Amino acid sequence: MRLCPYRARFPLDGPPMQIPSRWSYRRVLVVLAVGCMMTFGLDRASAQDAPHTLRALKKLTLCELDRLFDPAPAGQIPVGYTRGQVLVMVDAKLPKLQACFASTIWRGKTFDADGSYINQWPGFEALRGQAELGVSWHDGKPCLVLGYPDGTPLFGNLRDELREIAPGLYLARLYDRCPCPRFRGYFAIQVACTCR
Repeated sequence: MRLCPYRARFPLDGPPMQIPSRWSYRRVLVVLAVGCMMTFGLDRASAQDAPHTLRALKKLTLCELDRLFDPAPAGQIPVGYTRGQVLVMVDAKLPKLQACFASTIWRGKTFDADGSYINQWPGFEALRGQAELGVSWHDGKPCLVLGYPDGTPLFGNLRDELREIAPGLYLARLYDRCPCPRFRGYFAIQVACTCR
């Protein structure tokens, strides 16, 4: 008797599998088809429910943002203007309100091909930094690390860790570097459409 190479207890030769009398072949096929459709439907729904915009990310909780960030790849360093949105600040009394306030004064970043970037503010740009591939303080996996030269006003002590959660959409963890690493919250940037 030949045996299946993967599981010896399932012979390939021998009597055909017996289907209980109350089940017809048609009923078995219907159950299998429904199961396949449900699996496909759930996969499709989860893909459609995944956030693809800054606006959708604003509605997520801290735990939901963690679940998006953890499995995402680092992605490529973006080039050009990226719109920005602060999503939540964990060290604030009103985390979402603080994030909303921060987003009214910070508009995003513009990246050059060499990884250098500058922050965008209403009517002007300031505070340059450099992006490079690095390792996340959160989980030790690859991410894009954005840092600022020592002495940069306001942002000199900050470190951003980005991962691309959808094409052109990056979720970022924000840290204070000194005196010891401290997680501050999440923000996101999205590559602006250059279509005309």
